[in-house]
Amino acid sequence: MDSLKNKVAIITGGAGGIGIETAKLFLQEGAKVMLVDRDEDSLKAEIKKIDSPNIIYCIADVSKEIDVSRYVSQTLKEFHKIDIFFNNAGINAPAVPLEDLAYEDWKKVKSPGIGEMALQVHSTSVSCGGNKFSTVAPKTLSGPSLSTLMV
Repeated sequence: MDSLKNKVAIITGGAGGIGIETAKLFLQEGAKVMLVDRDEDSLKAEIKKIDSPNIIYCIADVSKEIDVSRYVSQTLKEFHKIDIFFNNAGINAPAVPLEDLAYEDWKKVKSPGIGEMALQVHSTSVSCGGNKFSTVAPKTLSGPSLSTLMV
């Protein structure tokens, strides 16, 4: 159970079910984790339940460059590197059939994940001197399938 030993992961959308369960799995596999979300109360509650010295959090809006720079910097300060971005933050679409979903609503749903990845790549490249890392986008790039990009 050490497939992520000595790896550092940033998980956005960290206060929700997918983010929390991913954090637990990554911790079980030996990773150190930075959880990112806009909901401070939920993050604090979940981290308290997890009770691990290998997890930290940052309150941030992934669509804001200053916030992305802050959680990238905090992660590097605490853990000294970044190996994995798990891009889970997003906006839910209205619960309607796809053919009834307005294009403006579709753009709102897709935008955070793609913009988030661009900001993280830029912030990390600047901070880490262009080191390689993996980006995982469970719902933002290709719907329900898992996409992994080497940047």
